[in-house]
Amino acid sequence: MMWASTTMVARGVIAKTIEQLQGKVDRVDIVYICSNQAIAEQNIKSLNVVGSATKPLNTRLTLLPLEIEKEGGIASRPINLISLTPGTALDLKSSLGTAPERALIFEMLRARIGLRHRGIQRVFRGGVSEENWRGWTTWIRGERISRDIADKFNRVVDDKFIKRLREAADLARRHKHPTYPDDQRPAAMIGELRRMLAKICVDALTPDLIILDEFQRFAELLHDHDDEVAPEKAAAAELARALFSYNGEDGSKARLLLLSATPYRMLTLSSDAPEEGEHYADFLRTMRFLFGDVEGPARVRELKSELAKFRRSLQSMPSARAIAIEQLDRLHGILSRVIARTERVDSTEDRNSLVQEVIPEIAIDTDDLREAKAVARVAELVGAPSIIEYWKSAPYLLNFMRGYKLRDRLQALKPNPAAALRKAIREASPHFISKKQIEDYAELPFRNGRMRALADLAFNEALDRSLWIPPSRPSFGMPKSGTKALVFSDWSMVPDAIAALLSHEASRRMGMSPDLVSRTSRPIGVDELMPMLYPSPSLAALVDPLVLERRFGRAESYEILHAQACMALREQLAVDAIAELAQSNDRVLALALDRTLGREVGWSRVGVVDHDGHDEHGAMARTIATLREALQADERQGEIDPDTVVEKLASLALGSPAICALRALSRLCPELAVDDPELISASIGIALGFRSLYNQPETRALLAETSPLNYWRDIIKHAAQSDLPAVLDEYLQLVLETERAEKLAPKDRAKVIASNVIAVVALRPAQITLDHWSTKAGRLYEQTFEVRARFAMCRVAL
Repeated sequence: MMWASTTMVARGVIAKTIEQLQGKVDRVDIVYICSNQAIAEQNIKSLNVVGSATKPLNTRLTLLPLEIEKEGGIASRPINLISLTPGTALDLKSSLGTAPERALIFEMLRARIGLRHRGIQRVFRGGVSEENWRGWTTWIRGERISRDIADKFNRVVDDKFIKRLREAADLARRHKHPTYPDDQRPAAMIGELRRMLAKICVDALTPDLIILDEFQRFAELLHDHDDEVAPEKAAAAELARALFSYNGEDGSKARLLLLSATPYRMLTLSSDAPEEGEHYADFLRTMRFLFGDVEGPARVRELKSELAKFRRSLQSMPSARAIAIEQLDRLHGILSRVIARTERVDSTEDRNSLVQEVIPEIAIDTDDLREAKAVARVAELVGAPSIIEYWKSAPYLLNFMRGYKLRDRLQALKPNPAAALRKAIREASPHFISKKQIEDYAELPFRNGRMRALADLAFNEALDRSLWIPPSRPSFGMPKSGTKALVFSDWSMVPDAIAALLSHEASRRMGMSPDLVSRTSRPIGVDELMPMLYPSPSLAALVDPLVLERRFGRAESYEILHAQACMALREQLAVDAIAELAQSNDRVLALALDRTLGREVGWSRVGVVDHDGHDEHGAMARTIATLREALQADERQGEIDPDTVVEKLASLALGSPAICALRALSRLCPELAVDDPELISASIGIALGFRSLYNQPETRALLAETSPLNYWRDIIKHAAQSDLPAVLDEYLQLVLETERAEKLAPKDRAKVIASNVIAVVALRPAQITLDHWSTKAGRLYEQTFEVRARFAMCRVAL
């Protein structure tokens, strides 16, 4: 069944499947397949209708032997919800696979191979170093491998194959650079072994329901492919069919649900390959797949016939209106057997699903036309398709044509291009982006009407100088209109062009320069940034923007909010306490406040949780050690104005990432005291994620950082004036709902929320690869270089 809708449909079908099968079968296995693992990890939580732990297989189908019999594994649970992706589970295009796959296969065959010398290690370890390979083989021996899968695998791998492995191992042992026969090449043999194992794993999975989400992204898995023309696609499709057509020994069959909000489009191409435009043929192939091997051919012939009749009736309108309606009903009857569609736009009052379509005015400049003419000439000379449709969507076409015929043919002609082509490349050179322009952060004119309109939209409300999307309900001032923009394009080059050009322009506007790139290469350490990393329980409790709003109404500006925070502090802090704090160095002011109020953190109970998003391993342990020792090293600075002390405390309360995180976490974990060690640990982790964000070169340029020791002051000021408290309140609530974390114990809830926030805040910039073409000595030369896509990543972050 194909259903044009969202995962909410899948949720209902899953619930019905479990209701029908539970108690009738030993185990209910539901397999969810979508285009990438990030989406899978997000959606699978929404699909968990029974509240039990889900089991996402976020690596590969061929690692299933490690997931079945281990403690808490698939075999031990009555219901399993398993997520796979085509790229890692079905499409085995990388013959060598991953090191864990090869280690697992080697371990299952080790006794039969009977060899331990370096030759057999070379065959299996691929590009992994000897030391790392030893680590993988040691790891796999400690894992519990499914005995049933291992036995079946050894029955499939015959003695002739084992002999090939031994002979290849002998060559690898005797020669530094062995020349393998075709049937003994390690990559080819391991590829064969992975395909054998994958087929066995499909049967071991025993799927009852298989859900393909946004199936149009991997529709080629549904169709047959020629083994000789496209062997990789054929192998992937064969494995997919084995999964989709699973029949158990007890006669059970897998049911298949295809989901898509946009299953078919009018004729549009993601590249210039003509075979990608055969949408009618693709539609008929999908219908044949849905109707099944038995009924499929006949049903598709009937469908083609009815479509042809309906088309002729439409051409004879209006006289054939009655006949057309009858034929439409017949078509509906055929298609509705395997297709259903739902619309949920009426979930919002104005029936727009909270989406506003923006249709800007597009203007064409003279330089836009000059580029079109220059690139069209290059395309004409190499025999590539017309570039007009690409030109409508992006500028600097020759920089972004990876995967297109134009670039492929330029590469083929590099050694001996015609004089006319060399001249055309030289004439097109003003319409290239050069590596020097990127390195110098030079201004790049957009030279495309749509790109100019998108830049105006994306940079609205000064978002080019922002580190996060402004909150929908701010702590002060009016809500800003800046938000995410959803861009649709038929061309795969467009996302790269948008990310590269807008990111470069945003970095330039932030003040980036070549000097800053080298000066900001080393992250500022936790010692220098210590004040922004301390989650003061006192300040998190004493100053709460939501409490201030209930008392005073929403502040019109940050300055008014800051004044309200100062008032709240003066009301709650004794005069002598403020006087005592006036003698402390402002780097330890928040720590000194907690000591004065008797709310010092019990550091011995605060757990250390390292995260990949932190700038370096061990950052959290060093942060905790620095905070523990900070008060002992406090250098008294002499008495200062008490009002200044209160103003500094208010700034910390409203701008410290650690304090803002602690306040937001305590709202979502009300069972825990604000100074609970789990909340303190999670807040420090989030603050270290913000340290990674504020250590980015573009951010340091934006904040005009000049002194690492005082950079924390710039961070506090920026975060407070950018309303970080409201941003974290909103985003942490979103994470709570997305991760279904409200069902977790409060300490686990805090950890899950913090981990997700760190992963987003500390997201590293993507690197977009560009091409640059030139001519010299009768040849074409292609230079590649990269652009940091920081702006696009920031916009996604919060």
